[in-house]
Amino acid sequence: MITDFPIQGILDHLVTRIVEILPITGAGVTLISPTTTPHYVAASNKSALRYEELQSELGEGPCLAAYRTGAAVTVADLGSDDRFKVFGPRAVEAGLAAVFTFPLCQNTKRLGSLDLYRETPGPLSDEDMAVAQTLADVTAAYLVNAQARADLQDSSARSYDISVHDALTGLPNRVLL
Repeated sequence: MITDFPIQGILDHLVTRIVEILPITGAGVTLISPTTTPHYVAASNKSALRYEELQSELGEGPCLAAYRTGAAVTVADLGSDDRFKVFGPRAVEAGLAAVFTFPLCQNTKRLGSLDLYRETPGPLSDEDMAVAQTLADVTAAYLVNAQARADLQDSSARSYDISVHDALTGLPNRVLL
């Protein structure tokens, strides 16, 4: 809250660094809410972006499952997994072999998911899964702090506007003049 770094830059850097430290080929962040369609906000590369867009477009995939259940979804071999009947074949066709998705949560509120992609099949180690969950928790904290900062700025702007305008007419008052 004290810093003024744009959240988009932080998320872009975060997904790029995740690819460097975990045995994956791509990472992305998708925001999901009950009232809006899922949309990605960060992707580490063009392949990750394609997988993020595919899940949003189809309305199916591991990111939505993780969001709905609040639990990590692991698909070590997408070609042999039958949980995602529409997404699975399309993702395999696009070059995806494995996906690991972690819900972004703040207490009981779900914000979206952190999606990790691999173009070769195989599971993540227990240590890598723990690291990925920690990174999902950090991502959720960044998102919550960014929203709080935006709300605080909006509130401050509204308070200032109220203090320098007449409540009835909306015209500038003596303080503003």
